[in-house]
Amino acid sequence: PWFVFFQKDAKLKAKDPPKNMQFAMISLSIICILIGIFPNVLYQMLPYDVNYIPYTFDHVFFQLQLLLFSGLAFFLMLKYLKRTLTLTLEFDWFWRKFSKILIKEFDIHAERTASNIMNKYIKIFDKTIKTLYKHHGPSGILGRTWPTGNMAFWTTVILASYLIIYLL
Repeated sequence: PWFVFFQKDAKLKAKDPPKNMQFAMISLSIICILIGIFPNVLYQMLPYDVNYIPYTFDHVFFQLQLLLFSGLAFFLMLKYLKRTLTLTLEFDWFWRKFSKILIKEFDIHAERTASNIMNKYIKIFDKTIKTLYKHHGPSGILGRTWPTGNMAFWTTVILASYLIIYLL
């Protein structure tokens, strides 16, 4: 709060926002004020009945208590909010610092793990290709030409076994 309310003026001048942003801010603030003054209009637009009255004495008194006592606490603690020329490290600093270290370590281990997994998959792929070539290659048992009668026999066996299983 000190730096927001009681810091020396930095003499920084902000440019006015463009006209479309000004229009959006003004129109939304008008909508907020109108909803605050006439909440029943909003309640009537809801798809269900609202049985709530926002401006009862209890509700207004409770909200004013919250605002007034938080303001009182701020002004009572003002003497402890002296300006000091110190460097404040918040938890955010630790989060950013250690997260970078953690990400670097994770990256190193992930790269090693990924290369090990890739090498294993390459070995498995090579072994699979060699096995397929052994059986389906030109000299493999499944790569040779078969007589037509042999093919017809095995087709009949497969269809017959399918029918037997289906009819059981």
